[in-house]
Amino acid sequence: MSKETGTIHHYNQLKGFGFIRRDKGKDVFFFFADFINDTSDVVIGETVEFEFRKEPKGPRAYKIKNLG
Repeated sequence: MSKETGTIHHYNQLKGFGFIRRDKGKDVFFFFADFINDTSDVVIGETVEFEFRKEPKGPRAYKIKNLG
């Protein structure tokens, strides 16, 4: 796993998942539960740091941290 940064590109609040646009490479899928800091809302355009893993269905973000 490697740490990367990106911005929240899409988020579906009802389903609890979205996508992060990475600074380099493909967009990465995430679940709301993957945020490690106490956040009550995901904001489109917010910068985040995350751990990146290649999964069978595509790239996935884990241990997401809001950077502001």
